[in-house]
Amino acid sequence: MEHLEAQSYIVPFIEGKIPDDKQGDFYVHMKNCPACKEELQIYYTLIVGMRQLDNNESICRDFGKSLDGDLSRLGSKVSRRKSIKFSAFSFVVVGIVLIAGVLYASSLARVYRFEQATKLSNQGETYFQDSFQDKLKLTHEDRYLNSELLQVEDEITFFDRVKSYNQLMEDNERISEIGECILNGEITTD
Repeated sequence: MEHLEAQSYIVPFIEGKIPDDKQGDFYVHMKNCPACKEELQIYYTLIVGMRQLDNNESICRDFGKSLDGDLSRLGSKVSRRKSIKFSAFSFVVVGIVLIAGVLYASSLARVYRFEQATKLSNQGETYFQDSFQDKLKLTHEDRYLNSELLQVEDEITFFDRVKSYNQLMEDNERISEIGECILNGEITTD
């Protein structure tokens, strides 16, 4: 806001009729421009003092303090309005983000359902045991279970090894006896 424009809003400020859209600019200009603030003080003292005299009110002893109070109220009003606008803007932005998130999630769900339906239609009936049970199972045996049993190696325990060793020793003794009998000619072929 320029000096002339700020000065044109001095009387409306004193009367409390400054437009809402100009209040923030006026407040900032008066806080930062000593020349315009001095002119505001002169007008404020004259207009408020004359109003108090006309209404038979007690005259203010410190017009500067009263002016600073009115400017502070204007500043508070402007900052509240900005915070309300910011809050409303934040609320709208959060709402838009939530709506976008919901729409995105629903579109992902639709894409997933479409892909699943496409896979299901492309698979045909080859994946369904109910349709091909007779063709897949030639016997009443469980082929998978049988193949698992074939793959499991028998575990040989220590006792199995001892038993096998003893059996081997008995077989060696028996073979030796048969060999001696053959050498001595005791075995006849009948």
